[in-house]
Amino acid sequence: MSTPAAEERDQDHALISRIKAGDERAFAELVNQYKGMVLNLVARMSGKVESAEDLAQEVFVRVWKGIDSFRGDCRLSTWVYRIALNLAIAESKSARSRSQFLDIDDPTVERGPHFVNEGDDNPYREEVVLKEQMFRLLPSMPEKHRTAVVLFYLKQLSYNEISDIMGVPVGTVKSYLFRGKAWLREQMFGDEIEDLE
Repeated sequence: MSTPAAEERDQDHALISRIKAGDERAFAELVNQYKGMVLNLVARMSGKVESAEDLAQEVFVRVWKGIDSFRGDCRLSTWVYRIALNLAIAESKSARSRSQFLDIDDPTVERGPHFVNEGDDNPYREEVVLKEQMFRLLPSMPEKHRTAVVLFYLKQLSYNEISDIMGVPVGTVKSYLFRGKAWLREQMFGDEIEDLE
């Protein structure tokens, strides 16, 4: 009797074999399977919701070009996550360098979507406002901590999966998460922490 993990590995292997054989429908299946995850991940990591579609397309271009080098040492989803993360991190760094001279108080600077209004009588208003604030802060969080926080809290991956994607031990993942949460608390509520770097 095969386990769900073994079945997933077999499905991945079959899909990759079809793609390597030139089956374009198989690649379309891969894109459909991972597009939502990739869009969400690149938007959260890069802080650029408006360019997430372009970044996601570039991720799949890189998947297509690199599929022959995929050896199956990790799950297909882990490999796609790594490609998406690397591209989103590079875009985040590039965007920061392009915008370093923007005034943070400039009203023309995009602050992200707002899901509640001042006068809303919504019992979840405070929670939604906190989440909005957190999402706006994520692009400024140190990269390794942001990666761990996004993968654990937003993508709900396990410590082991994050360890595989980031290429660090599980204990390091836990440390990144602890430090990332502490950084967010400091930014949102003024709780003092020592330097993350």
